[in-house]
Amino acid sequence: MRFTLKQLSYFVAVGEAGSILKASENIHVSQPSISSTISHLEQTFGLQLFVRHHAQGMALTTAGREFLKEAKSLLNHAENLHGFIGELAGQVIGIVEVGCFNPLAPIITPSLCHGFVREHPNVDIRVRDAHQSELLQLLRQGTIDLALTYDLQLQRDIHFVPLASLPPYVLLSKDHPLARLREISLEQLVEEPMILLDLPLSCDYFMGLFSRHDLKPSIKARTRLADVQRGWVASGNGYSLANVRPANKFALDGNPLKYVRLSGKHLPLTLGIATLKTTSAKPAQVAFTRFCEATITAQHIPGMGLRFD
Repeated sequence: MRFTLKQLSYFVAVGEAGSILKASENIHVSQPSISSTISHLEQTFGLQLFVRHHAQGMALTTAGREFLKEAKSLLNHAENLHGFIGELAGQVIGIVEVGCFNPLAPIITPSLCHGFVREHPNVDIRVRDAHQSELLQLLRQGTIDLALTYDLQLQRDIHFVPLASLPPYVLLSKDHPLARLREISLEQLVEEPMILLDLPLSCDYFMGLFSRHDLKPSIKARTRLADVQRGWVASGNGYSLANVRPANKFALDGNPLKYVRLSGKHLPLTLGIATLKTTSAKPAQVAFTRFCEATITAQHIPGMGLRFD
């Protein structure tokens, strides 16, 4: 054998990331090790797999794209074989590449993955966070096996297993004048300064809550980071809308927050597991999906508080 599965995995990482630097960050392997592996594979097969650009950019050649397809297929077969051997031994073995929607990842994945690995110690769970559009792209590329995310603009090639419904609510500082109310309407919010969580697709969802009632919010600030959103709100800069309700009701700087019900009928977001229909699930992936179905319910979501004050 003139190459190893580990070497192929380094090549795939660079092919998907488009640079040695990004691949190194994604798989936690040094850049020199990855660079020497790419050179070894090119010399071994007598093929130029990449066109090198400045600042370590790497573009796949025509041969490189074909090689990437076959390398990913071989790695997938090897992983399936590993899982099959585990089944024969009565164990769940393998790797599960999990993608998670940015605001959800720090809340639900720590205890969720810890609980799963406690039951299945021979499974390696690898988690990466991304916004919705990126997660769907990663699924289609085969970079992740499944995504913990919402039912936002899913196409026909995506299979979605719903787990829990999350209605929108109003996020306020503890001493905001509206924080004393049991519920708040959109009409009461339009004149208030809004801190918008401005992620792709998510932004459209929040703006749609207003537009469906012929209302327009007064946006004071936009951010793509949920911690920044919570910090601005907790400091009294305005309100925000969200679906994720962390059990921790404090911003990172220690300022308290208040969650208040949004009155009226509004489209909730459904939290669930997204997979690519054309991809066969590995045993470890099936086990993780079943664990999520048993763990994430309407009554309980790891890391979240589902009741209002």
